[in-house]
Amino acid sequence: MAIYRINSENIDIVGLGKMIIDTRSVSWNIPHLHFFVSFNAGSYESTCLEFGLVATGNTQEEAAERLIEHTIYHIGAVINNGDGFEEFKEVSLNGFMNEYWGAYRHIEFCLAETKRDLSNEVESRIVRALQELFDKRVKDLIYSMARTAADEAIKEYEKMSVFKINSVRYVSLEAAA
Repeated sequence: MAIYRINSENIDIVGLGKMIIDTRSVSWNIPHLHFFVSFNAGSYESTCLEFGLVATGNTQEEAAERLIEHTIYHIGAVINNGDGFEEFKEVSLNGFMNEYWGAYRHIEFCLAETKRDLSNEVESRIVRALQELFDKRVKDLIYSMARTAADEAIKEYEKMSVFKINSVRYVSLEAAA
């Protein structure tokens, strides 16, 4: 993809990634986690920018998968044995990954120019999913209301149909006198 100079080293970044982790067991969330995959000396290395975690693999995908596993293990360890949210925040905000972040943002902006950035892709999927959910709920509501209205109309008809008009006679008082 592109070679970037980070911490006095040339790093050949070949891919970007974003992890969205759901922390259902605790009362707080972990923001999206960003990573990139680089190629160096015949192997691939993936780096989590928030936590500074690193994993390697023989392919880009293997390096990314190992980083995801490592990140999940790390999150579990910090939740169970560490300082939880405060530890994540402290590590993420200390600035030791600023040069990596600069390279990541540069690539993301270059990709955004042609709408191929990760944020657009991920958020577009989320927006589409939310829109589909909204559409389904509105349709279900309309169906429910229509069904309720139809049921009510049928009940009213059944009440009214108890009385049937067999005939009507009208006589004016003048004609009857």
